[in-house]
Order: sequence, then C-alpha cells, then structure tokens
Amino acid sequence: MAADHRLALHATLPDRYAHHEVLASTIDHRGRLAALVADLAQGFTLIPPSSALRPPPRYDATAVICDGDEIREITLTDLDLWFTHIDTLGDGIVLAAARCKPAGVDIERFRWLVQEDELSLTDNVQVIDADGQTQSAFYAGDGIEQLLTDPQGNIWISYSDESNYWFPNPDGTRSYSLMIGLARWDSHGSSPWMAPSHTVDVVWCHCYALNVGHDVVHACPYTDFPLIEIDSDGVRSITPNPVKRCTGLAVSGSELAFLDQHRAGGGFRWEIRRARREDGAVTETDRANLLLPDDRHPTGWARGNIGRDGTLWLHENGDPRRWYRYDLNP
Repeated sequence: MAADHRLALHATLPDRYAHHEVLASTIDHRGRLAALVADLAQGFTLIPPSSALRPPPRYDATAVICDGDEIREITLTDLDLWFTHIDTLGDGIVLAAARCKPAGVDIERFRWLVQEDELSLTDNVQVIDADGQTQSAFYAGDGIEQLLTDPQGNIWISYSDESNYWFPNPDGTRSYSLMIGLARWDSHGSSPWMAPSHTVDVVWCHCYALNVGHDVVHACPYTDFPLIEIDSDGVRSITPNPVKRCTGLAVSGSELAFLDQHRAGGGFRWEIRRARREDGAVTETDRANLLLPDDRHPTGWARGNIGRDGTLWLHENGDPRRWYRYDLNP
C-alpha cells in the first residue's frame, strides 16, 4: 500500500480579492503567486456545464504578484481577450489566451499554402511591463495548455491535443499544422524553437507534464511519455519512460517525481510516483498518496501542476486561489 504524503500550503491569494474572478493563476520561477483578477461587476458570463466565467468583450483586470506579505499590482485596462494563463517576466507579466479565433479562411484551404495577408491570426500572447503597458504581442497558436517563463526571460508554452499553428514561410505564405506540443518564445515573439522539429521520433500529441527549471526543461509528451531534456542548445536527451498518465513533473538530478491522478472510491486521488533515471532508463521506485494540509484527500483534479526543478505546485480544480507544494527533496 502506498504511503501518504502531506502537501504544504505554499501561497494563498489575499482576502482583498475574494470578490474578484480569478482568470489565471500560477507560481513563478521565484516561488511567487501571480494571478489575473477582475471585478465581476463588469458582467461575466457563466459557461455551462462548467463553472467557468467568461469576461465581457472588453474588460479591466489586475495582475497581482504576491511575495509573502508583499503584494504588487499591475492595472490592466481594456483587455480584449479571455486570458487564461499568466506568469511573471522581468518586472512585468506575460498573458496568454488558450484559444484563438478562427483564422478567417475556409477549412478546405487548410491543406494548402495561404497568403499571410488573407489570415486573421490572433495575437494571443501579450508581454506587459510593470506600468501595465503592452511591450509586445504575438500569435502563439491555438490550444495552449501551460505557459511558464524561466529566469533567462524565455516563454515556454505547452499545447493540448487540440493545438494548431499557422507556420510562416519565406515566401509570405503560412502552412497549417496540428500537434505543436512544446515551443520556446522570446519576449518579442520572434521565430520560436519548437520541439516537434527537433524530436522527429517523438509524438507530441499533448504535452502532459512540463518542468521549466533554472537551466534545463523537462517534458513528457503524450502518447509515449518519454522524458525529454532540453537546454538552451536544444534537446539533450530522450529517455524511455514506463510511468504513464503523468500530469506533473519534479526533477532533481537523477531523481524524478511524476504526478498521477485518478478517481478512486467515488473521489479523487493524487499520487506521486517516484523514479530514478540511470543508464538511459527511468525506473519507478516508490509511490505516495498526496494529502492536503488538513490530511484530507482532494475533492477534485489537480490543476496548475507547475514543475520547476525539484518542486511541483498544484491547486484543486475550481480553487486557483490556494496553491500547494510538493518537494522532491524536502
């Protein structure tokens, strides 16, 4: 029987924002809680059957960065996209909308080259400075799953199995493609590094687990979940991985921790599967059931699942205000 492991409560959004909708929330590479909140009085729309609230076509919001008792706000006005992802970038933030509007051309033309000026692509990533001014905005594709920045100022974006992207060509056309998987952008939205073109033997249907460390990035893409290690020079290694269904990842040297979650006994179970990487292989070594700080099992799926080196941060589905922490080497 797997042992129990109690998560630590890492950060909570202050009570002053209790009457605001949380559109996006994360833990940045410095361990700070960053959230995008908005006043519900602006007119949000409930999306059935989920409990998600869609903002109006134009709305104001506040980016909140919490570092212990220190709270910093960035006022944002007249936003025109439903931003679902946030992270810090320098003294400012970066926002992303997970879904893009249709490209503006008939689906029958997706298989052909399309002139760029015929497409209507959404700049669904925006880089904003500490004064709330937009420094850059760029199109990053549809189906964004996670957005994490690193200490060097790179923007890492992983994608779901519904992802698609219009690739630019030298002749001024764009080509439509599915399954982006993972991409690294700079703060200006310049030509990105994309994992599929550098890992041709790996299927990038969905990047289930992503760990953006200080110097190295690890990812486990569906369908085979190999452990892929990437640095500033590109892919360092691809290691077969017997641990499937992982939705979160912590990495410390050769030690690994995969988050696996499933339904059990009418409820939910969050499970850590410990493993070790040696001699070109991953070997599972141990398992533990994750409990919340009050010793209860979670009441929903783990969301967020922010991996940074040996730490994994997560929150319960529906409660992005409260983040918990798992440390691979406490």
